[in-house]
Amino acid sequence: MTKKCDGLPLGLITMAASMRGVNDVFEWRDAFEEFKESCMQMETMNDKVFPILCYSYNRLRDPRLQKCFLYCCLYPEDFEIERDELIQRFIVEGLLDRRNSRRAEFDQGNAVLNKLERACLLESVVNRNEKKKCLKMHDLVREMALQIARDEFKWMVKVGAQLHEVPWEQEWSEDLDKVALMNNDLKEVSLPLSHVLPRLTTLLLRGNRSLNQVVEPFFAQMPGLRVLDLSYTDIEKLPSSVSNLVSLSALLLRGCLKLRFVPPLNKLKNLIELDLYGTIIEEVPQGLENLVSLRSLDMRRDGYAGLRSLDMRRDETTWTQAPVMTPAVDILARLSNLQSLSVPFVVRVEDLQGIYYFYYILIF
Repeated sequence: MTKKCDGLPLGLITMAASMRGVNDVFEWRDAFEEFKESCMQMETMNDKVFPILCYSYNRLRDPRLQKCFLYCCLYPEDFEIERDELIQRFIVEGLLDRRNSRRAEFDQGNAVLNKLERACLLESVVNRNEKKKCLKMHDLVREMALQIARDEFKWMVKVGAQLHEVPWEQEWSEDLDKVALMNNDLKEVSLPLSHVLPRLTTLLLRGNRSLNQVVEPFFAQMPGLRVLDLSYTDIEKLPSSVSNLVSLSALLLRGCLKLRFVPPLNKLKNLIELDLYGTIIEEVPQGLENLVSLRSLDMRRDGYAGLRSLDMRRDETTWTQAPVMTPAVDILARLSNLQSLSVPFVVRVEDLQGIYYFYYILIF
């Protein structure tokens, strides 16, 4: 098997990792036959290391591990992915088993990432600036993952491709599952009205800093959407069609510095994560109290002047320049599954007694 690696360091490393702990000759022979079949399946690839990497992917066996691994290819090449952020994405994508607490789910996520590290399919790094634990995917490993994701799972990944317009209509096939168009230069997103994407579950538009318009019917064309990421874009308001995305589990609007308006959210009963960090919304989104599945809510901001009112008891609580206040918290108390809360105001712990699994609170 080492001869098949042709002296390629990355191939040798991943092969050794995939066979770690195997000491039975029968299992080695079976693995060799499996490896030869893998090479035949990937013979169209020009790079000799790809079949070896694909074999290591197949050796994961567990479909959950494989899907978590493939998810990492949605990030840009050489991107340092924060472990905690990645685990949170696994949770809202439904890639992990549901647990009763945030800590238990993160323990499960860390166990998955550790297995992928031991298989040498992900590399552990520490972000130099923020000193956070991160993961990277080797560029060849990512290329292999992208091919599998495109061919087997119908993902469209055009990240950092300097796009000024959304891909052609022909590329938006009805069987698309995930679309990642992050870190491009899109200014507007739209599709022909006749185009419906019934199977699309994930749409990542993060980092399109010139994006300031989402044409109104756009989200109505993807009724099964589970994850919508518009973070770090230039949008000022969300289209009303977001209100009808009843399958949505994550609405990510972090760093949308011009965002003032979010439409009513009362229908989003499956929403697990709502990230409004850094926005300048003037009112708490209507229907927040109905988000019975919400587990992570981040409403921090860099300043306090923008938020005019907190309509949290069907009456108005005026927001002042003072960084400390105790608002009415009826809405928060109704979010019984909430486990992570980040808000720019003081909340008394006794007011949150109806929240059963509360784990983390950050007052900004």
